[in-house]
Amino acid sequence: MPPIEKDRIERAARIYASNHAAGLALGIAPGSFGRLCRRYGIETPQARKRRHRSEWKRDSLLEIE
Repeated sequence: MPPIEKDRIERAARIYASNHAAGLALGIAPGSFGRLCRRYGIETPQARKRRHRSEWKRDSLLEIE
């Protein structure tokens, strides 16, 4: 199987809401997708959700103060 190009990995990470869906779209396992993202320094959908969640919590705490 030929290697997957970085731009295809970046696009899948932006479009899909989960590592599972992005991996399936590229025809690879979700774990392999996550490893490729780490190798190329791309934020995974899972990491993006985690970041958004922490930003939301931080912003909601700031509103309380």
